Amino acid sequence: MGKGRIVAGCIAPHPPHLVYAENPPQNEPVAEGGWEQLRWGYERLRASLADKDYDAIVLLSPHWQTYVGTHFLGLPHFEGLSVDPVFPNLFRYHYDMNVDVDLAKAIHDEAEAAGLPVKMMENPDFRVDYGT
Repeated sequence: MGKGRIVAGCIAPHPPHLVYAENPPQNEPVAEGGWEQLRWGYERLRASLADKDYDAIVLLSPHWQTYVGTHFLGLPHFEGLSVDPVFPNLFRYHYDMNVDVDLAKAIHDEAEAAGLPVKMMENPDFRVDYGT
């Protein structure tokens, strides 16, 4: 069980091709490209977490459907088909994800108290995309 502290951190790009690098079953298209080094970097990151004692992974992505501020997912479950509006034939995948709303709200509240512009996303029809 974790102790309420940060045990690891990283800064990593999230280019869209990571969505289909291994083409998991939920992804529809199969991509071919020279993304192996980036994918291997993410594999090394995954392996580096194997011996860490953590309760949650917090992901802050610069990719979001917003103009100002940081948004937090504020519902416990999101599920559906994500189709990118810019590249509708490139990124199509089914998602089914759970959110620790209490943790998201706690981070939101800390950021708000520090004066950062933040918002809880509580729209049940919110479309999760590849950068979420």
